[in-house]
Amino acid sequence: MNAARLTSVVLGGMSLMVFAARNESQAQAAPVRTADVTHASATTTPHEVCTEQTITTQKPVKDKNRVLGTVAGAVVGGVVGNEVGGKGTKGDVATVAGAAAGGYAGNRVQKSTQKSGTETTTRTVCHTVYD
Repeated sequence: MNAARLTSVVLGGMSLMVFAARNESQAQAAPVRTADVTHASATTTPHEVCTEQTITTQKPVKDKNRVLGTVAGAVVGGVVGNEVGGKGTKGDVATVAGAAAGGYAGNRVQKSTQKSGTETTTRTVCHTVYD
């Protein structure tokens, strides 16, 4: 190993030692910030905090096929069609058309009513808080 390389290795090592010593002295002299300290209390008291929450859910559907609405609509539509159509073939056609239209309308009305049917309940939710 030549003298220039040996000198550079020695000087490099001394520079590292000086740099490390300077950083260590600065770290010791640095003030402690309160944000860096975790406050751990020896007497933490857990207690439960409860709140009331209102929950709105859709009511369960009893008549999934909407039979009641369809039948009621068909009956009303058939009666109205019979009154409008009069007697004879025209009356029969009007009755059938009224029943079909009424059944469809009754089905749609019941569907809309079922979608808007909601129920509201109150639920207590609790969680633990430490002082």
